[in-house]
Amino acid sequence: MKKLSRILFFLICCFPFVLFGQKLNAKITVQADRLEPTYQNALQNLASDLEQYINNYDYSDNTYNTVIPFIMQIYVQQTNDTGSDVTFSSQVLVTNGTDQRYFDKQWEFPYTNGQTFQHGIYTPITSVVDFYSYLLLAGEVDKYGKLSGTPYYNSAQDVANQGNKSSYGGWRSRFNRLDDLQNQRELRLLKYTFFDAYWDFQESNVRDAKIGFETSMDLLRKIFNHNEDDKYTKIFLDGQAEKFAWLAKQLKNRVALTNLISMDPDNKDIYQSYLQ
Repeated sequence: MKKLSRILFFLICCFPFVLFGQKLNAKITVQADRLEPTYQNALQNLASDLEQYINNYDYSDNTYNTVIPFIMQIYVQQTNDTGSDVTFSSQVLVTNGTDQRYFDKQWEFPYTNGQTFQHGIYTPITSVVDFYSYLLLAGEVDKYGKLSGTPYYNSAQDVANQGNKSSYGGWRSRFNRLDDLQNQRELRLLKYTFFDAYWDFQESNVRDAKIGFETSMDLLRKIFNHNEDDKYTKIFLDGQAEKFAWLAKQLKNRVALTNLISMDPDNKDIYQSYLQ
């Protein structure tokens, strides 16, 4: 019950615009300004078709009753028209709007206006959508328990294995991204320990909040001592810097705020504002 109440609190604070459930909340845009009008028209329903594909499917097992934003921006750059099929070459940005962000430089897919998508059937379009859906879920669920996003990383692995058997490129870089995320144990533990401390403080459990926050700072130091430019940790802090600063101030930990300025200079204005 305690864990559930914490999760509900987190969802209300961070995502007040979505209803509880076990699915992603997708918002997709397609930019195809470089293409001829005929090809632009062919893509006019792609965004809405993919939104329905995502929003009408339960990607999670409902363990945490979580819903997260799935924001995808598709930048279509060119076409390959063989006469029978048109293949679109694109780049894509996927984010949850806060602390996860993935840019994919190579996404090729055939598409015809009115094409229907079904889960459980491989297509070059849905495989990439499913892959990033599971990545976002994994990164989110890691906040609720130690490494508890692992099942979703495993699902992303299954999708990648299937996609890699196709003739469409981009899967090597997706495999590398998946490996990076799965193997960043310190970052995954950081997500859990920080939000555990944050929820402890909200429940007036100040002692455990202090311990958890110190553990979070130790994990941050380990990460940046190994790689001061760690990409995914910086993205996480970009989305959570305000919460880090707020909790440090509530715990009267000015040393932590000073250390955050040093470790995360991109967000130094936020940390400095809490030192005043």
